[in-house]
Amino acid sequence: MEKNTANLAKTTRPSLSGILPRERLFLRLDEGKESSITWISGPPGSGKTTLATNYIDERGLDCLWYQVDAGESDVATFFYYMGQAIQARSKPVCSWGRGC
Repeated sequence: MEKNTANLAKTTRPSLSGILPRERLFLRLDEGKESSITWISGPPGSGKTTLATNYIDERGLDCLWYQVDAGESDVATFFYYMGQAIQARSKPVCSWGRGC
């Protein structure tokens, strides 16, 4: 059961509500839309996850979410979780949030 919980935590984009759009930062992110990957970095608690989640919602973007943890240094683990995220994305999702 722990493995499934870890998969969900690493590959599920958080849902937030009541967030004010940060248009200045959204414009900066818009500048990099031609790239296939966008990297957001900053100190803990600076709002990186909130910014990314809000930007994706506001712009109606399709994304693959993968949260990198500070202790991750094993390439095999990265590819394992990335594979899990891709598999989860390819399954149809019903309106109640479970695989059909």
